[in-house]
Amino acid sequence: MSNSFIQMIKERRSVRSFDEKPLEKEVLEEIIQAGKYAPSAMNKQPWKFIVITDKKIISDLSSKVRKELQNILKKRFINQFKFKELKDQELLHHLAAFAFSEKDIIFFEAPALVFIITTDSLFFNESCACCAENMMLAAHSLGIGSCWIGFASVLGMNKNIMNSVGIPEGYHIAAAIVFGYPKGNIGKASIRKVESDVIKWIG
Repeated sequence: MSNSFIQMIKERRSVRSFDEKPLEKEVLEEIIQAGKYAPSAMNKQPWKFIVITDKKIISDLSSKVRKELQNILKKRFINQFKFKELKDQELLHHLAAFAFSEKDIIFFEAPALVFIITTDSLFFNESCACCAENMMLAAHSLGIGSCWIGFASVLGMNKNIMNSVGIPEGYHIAAAIVFGYPKGNIGKASIRKVESDVIKWIG
């Protein structure tokens, strides 16, 4: 049992290579509107959006993310008490590859970057995650590629950077998503885990 929407969900995948063509403001507005219609705890709609389409600013933010990652690695013996993941050697090598890359493998030179920001309140992050998924699905339906950038959250460790992009005091980055017209062949989504490994039926 399926329909066109379910098929679209199955076909969507993260895009990390973008065409130089800029995204029209109207397209980004439509994508954000889809996000605003996501479910939210107690209908609080706790999200705000910061939309960046200046490629120089996006490139600069990419450099700052890499700098923050470098700082984390330099202080990893202290930070590992806060981030237990830093005890994982494979993860450390992964972080180092991103932190010291000369290319933009953070935001992938995308023409648009959207921060979904919120405050520290119960279920606000979960609500923003629903919002982000709506936006990525909407983008896919319009022929726009997207990718959720988890490393962007390290920008929250630097108040000056947060201020520079207009993130108010008391807010944090719940999601950072890049958008753009895909470049080249996107390919198919990877095979999902089998049902027996991830589903437990009760009743």
